[in-house]
Amino acid sequence: MAKNLIALKVKCPHCGESLMDHTQFLNARPSIKVKIEVKDKSGFLNLCSTYGCFEKVSTIKLLPGEVAVLSCPGCKNELNGSQVCEACGAPIVDFMLDKGGKVHVCSRIGCQKHYVSFEDIYTTLSNFYQEYDYGARDTDF
Repeated sequence: MAKNLIALKVKCPHCGESLMDHTQFLNARPSIKVKIEVKDKSGFLNLCSTYGCFEKVSTIKLLPGEVAVLSCPGCKNELNGSQVCEACGAPIVDFMLDKGGKVHVCSRIGCQKHYVSFEDIYTTLSNFYQEYDYGARDTDF
């Protein structure tokens, strides 16, 4: 499906700890592991780290339309930011990108609204290009 897409590496915006789970792979890449609470249920949720992939694995049953509260498994702080989803009105969840910037995803189960934002686009893109060898050329003819 998303063979040539980029897998993002994210961390908690509060404690800075990595949220990457190298024991649960989705789309052949490490997943993003967070604590999840929906109504009176709680457990863990693994999200696909490939941007644009919506695969997920949860230890609790998730029903479309429910709004989840996601937290860092380490520091336990909620990841919900101050913004609401333009598509459905649910809180937006924030993850920090390892190389700079943020990934924002909707907390409503089934809503696919997500986006990336950058505060310092020059440094972030430079780090991104360096990480993924963007623009590298083969000098062997």
